Amino acid sequence: MPRSYKIIGFLLVTLLGAYGCAKPTTGGSSSADPTATAKVQKLEDDYRAAVAARDQFGTKLAAAEEQGAKTQRELELTKATAAAEKEALKGEVKSRTTERDALQIQYETFRKNLKELIGTADTAVGALNLPPLKPAADQGAQK
Repeated sequence: MPRSYKIIGFLLVTLLGAYGCAKPTTGGSSSADPTATAKVQKLEDDYRAAVAARDQFGTKLAAAEEQGAKTQRELELTKATAAAEKEALKGEVKSRTTERDALQIQYETFRKNLKELIGTADTAVGALNLPPLKPAADQGAQK
């Protein structure tokens, strides 16, 4: 057998094999197997449910991101308000401290003036040689 017959035979078998593999299957075998159809239907239902769940979670994610952004804006506003209040309170504390220091200086001056007046009064009483006054409670106990 010449070599050309072998090559032609090989090509013929290869072409017939390719034709057999490429040929579409008939509908009889798929309708004969109801479990495969049920499995395909179940997988399609599962796919639809997964797509619906994905869409639902996407919506929830968008809502959560929006809520997070809103909360972030509120936090920034609260921080700004708190900073303004802090500065106002610092100013108030500073003014109250200044007022307190001024009153304390006035009080010290008043005390020094009273001590000077008491000293002057004691000197004047000493110059008159009068006996010192006794408190009213001591006078009532002596009677």
